[in-house]
Amino acid sequence: MAAEAAGEYQKLQTGGKYQVEADVSTTRLNEIGKRGIRRWDGYDKASGQAMYTRDVQLPGMLYARVLMSPYGRATIKSMDTSKAEALQGVRAIVRYDDPEVKGRRLNGSYFGPEWLCPNEAGFVLKPERPVLGDQTYYAQQPCGVAVAADSEDIAIEALSLIDVEWEQLPCVLDQEEALKPDAPVLRPGATSNLLNPTALHDPTKREPLKIEQGDIEKGFREADKIIEFKARRNAHTWAGAECSNVVVRWRGDNLEMWVHEQQPYHAKMLISEWMKIPMNKLSVHTLYQGCGFGGKGNPANNSENGQNILAALLAKKSGRPVKLLYDRRAEFFGESGDIMSIYFKVGAKSDGTITAVQIKNIFGVTQQTSGIDHFMENTRVPNLFCEVLMADVSKGPAWWHRCEQLPNTMCLTLVFDHVANALGLDPTEVALKNDGYEGSDMTHLLKYKREHGFPDTDSLKECVNAGKKAIGWDEKWHQPGTKRLPNGRMHGMAFSWTHEWDDVRGTTSAAVMIENDGTVSIIGQQSDIGVNPWTAYCQIVADELGMLYEDVSIKPFSLDSGFALMSPDGSCNLCSNGEVVRKAAQKAKKMLLELAAQHFEGVKAEELDVNGREIYVKAAPEKRKPIIEIVAKAMPMYDSVVLWAEPPIIAWAWHCQGIWGQAIETNRPRLCRQAHFIEVEVDTETGGVEVTKVVNVNDVGKAISPETVEGQQYGGTYMGIGRGLYEEMVWDEETGDLLNGDLLNYKVATLLDCGPIEAIIEETGLGHGPYRTCGVAEDIATVTPALIGPAVYNAVGKWIDDYPITPDKVLQALGKA
Repeated sequence: MAAEAAGEYQKLQTGGKYQVEADVSTTRLNEIGKRGIRRWDGYDKASGQAMYTRDVQLPGMLYARVLMSPYGRATIKSMDTSKAEALQGVRAIVRYDDPEVKGRRLNGSYFGPEWLCPNEAGFVLKPERPVLGDQTYYAQQPCGVAVAADSEDIAIEALSLIDVEWEQLPCVLDQEEALKPDAPVLRPGATSNLLNPTALHDPTKREPLKIEQGDIEKGFREADKIIEFKARRNAHTWAGAECSNVVVRWRGDNLEMWVHEQQPYHAKMLISEWMKIPMNKLSVHTLYQGCGFGGKGNPANNSENGQNILAALLAKKSGRPVKLLYDRRAEFFGESGDIMSIYFKVGAKSDGTITAVQIKNIFGVTQQTSGIDHFMENTRVPNLFCEVLMADVSKGPAWWHRCEQLPNTMCLTLVFDHVANALGLDPTEVALKNDGYEGSDMTHLLKYKREHGFPDTDSLKECVNAGKKAIGWDEKWHQPGTKRLPNGRMHGMAFSWTHEWDDVRGTTSAAVMIENDGTVSIIGQQSDIGVNPWTAYCQIVADELGMLYEDVSIKPFSLDSGFALMSPDGSCNLCSNGEVVRKAAQKAKKMLLELAAQHFEGVKAEELDVNGREIYVKAAPEKRKPIIEIVAKAMPMYDSVVLWAEPPIIAWAWHCQGIWGQAIETNRPRLCRQAHFIEVEVDTETGGVEVTKVVNVNDVGKAISPETVEGQQYGGTYMGIGRGLYEEMVWDEETGDLLNGDLLNYKVATLLDCGPIEAIIEETGLGHGPYRTCGVAEDIATVTPALIGPAVYNAVGKWIDDYPITPDKVLQALGKA
């Protein structure tokens, strides 16, 4: 009964949750899918007028910095802050032993505060870390003391005057070394460095995670060939342009914050819980964000939640606004969550049918996804087994840099390419042969499509055929190490694939308001990390209302308006937020037509419709009135007593597109696919690898804003190529300090580091999102890194499965190092 009541409540609030059936919208699509639409945020950013969190200036504002650990693992034995306190211009200091912070850890999780998610508290934060402690477990961990001063220079000088006596402790940086019996145990009270991926909220449980489907041994017995190999992915980070920062201001017992985060509403809940501030006395704003790339997607980590707390404490102590800042070195505090050592055993038949995949995946710091998930979600491979071990190492907190699916796409790519090459088969054919869902072949998906109103289209085949044609696969692809180019370099090609994500998750709220001049405002807070979501939302609202794109805009998205759009992560924004603004627009249109009916003689609301800036009678289109005439009196307030005021047109909606990890439970398999092709040249004298062409084919179901999709394809390509070839965090083995924590020595690719990029959009109508769309944002940058290894193998005939694939590794594989 409780569940039924909850369902009825959701229907009352939203008109229902997600649906399994294909979208059968009859909305006229005038703006949706159109090219050449002016980007909503384009002028602000191109003109340099866009405001970022770091740009915020408040009267009387102080500047704060935090002491960062110089060691991978250490304890503060003593700390003297007297000289810093005496420095002119220092206004407040918070120490690790102050009663406000002593012994207090970072609260909550990615999912929210502990009162909301008691079973997930500390997700990706275990073992626990204090807000400001005397023990450190990675280099550049905030520790010891935070200082607020009249200027940033004074705050930096104050930190230099603090006398700290450190006890440097043994650290361990490699995940496999960390699990050896003689490795130093990093956390007090622990008996080993093994953590439990399934019980992150309970660090006393230390055991591997095991995932099974079918009978793995049966699968190996059925195989004609067994392939075994090992791969490794070294750490990389987000390296966003805008370093971590926050601005806070107290107004009595009310707290106002400007945060540099992807999830401001979660941050609001977390700071409310930690500071014991009622949420109605707390406002959290988000201006433009200078890049996120997933690195700003967990407000519960040290950077976001910790700095928010410290800034609030310093502001309370000083009685003045505080801006707390990280410098570039401090920004390199964490990595992507795919530090992996992977052991593969794969069984396959001679025709390329994969019968069994066994993976042992050893993660450092944090396991994000297992590596086996995409085999379950979009292959017919019946027998799967994955063992996941998570090792505690002396590195910063991991998070979903660009995407948590990195382990899954890397494992899928390497397995399929190793199988194809071991059998001498075309990898595109091996992919098509093994496409499916939960161990079943494509007949299962075909049945689902027909039962739920989707077209019979084979998404992967569409993507593969388009990509092969664009790159000239049938003409250029060859057996490994057999094609030397006229310039002396070896030519290589590679292909990978997986499903698109995501169209089956995300929770969101928003409102649509028709202003008194007939224009339209979308109301809802969301961090803008540069992926151009607002253009698509305005297109959707315009078409649902029947109005013009240029008449729709966003109320300042930075303001804490009470409506919170799904945060920009998970590639599910368009499917969740697109649906919620559509619902709100549909409600607003109904209100508009009901009001308009009062202005037409003898006409009901359902007999009216909207066209641009006018409302007309459907049976007699010549009878029409300007929208401004209808809504002129529908205002929220007026400054005198009048008899003609009418209620404003404001409609809100809430929507749940699905819960993360429950696509199977909600019986919604991912139907859209993607395919990626790259072409490389390898210099066998220097080991250099040059990417000469990339073709991305993404089936997005329906492209709401085609240029936005292409922007993700282009940007994701060079980011993915960079992670495959260059990006790697390098630590000092003795001290545990990061050696390349800056943008000079940490190599980031640009568009100049790969050849032409061809972006192809497929629109099969197989998405579960509004208008049958599907997300795309993280896909390309997540799939392409692993493609470098197979491409180099195709060029030189030697496998290099240690990423990034740098020239020294190529030369070593060729026996020239």
